[in-house]
Amino acid sequence: MLAYIAAHMGYIVVTLILVLTVAAVIFGMVKDHKTGSSGCGCGCKGCANAPYCHPYCHPQKDAEASKLT
Repeated sequence: MLAYIAAHMGYIVVTLILVLTVAAVIFGMVKDHKTGSSGCGCGCKGCANAPYCHPYCHPQKDAEASKLT
């Protein structure tokens, strides 16, 4: 078993780095979603598409948006 680990140490290290990177990205996305951050990072203030992305946060704009469709 130790010979296998020693022979494949490079693959193991690269795989661990990739797994940790993907886990960090997913954790950050979940954290942002829970805090209500937007996907683009600039927030919803002044965004024309805010009622479509977050209709529960913009009831006035949502009513206006429903008139357009």
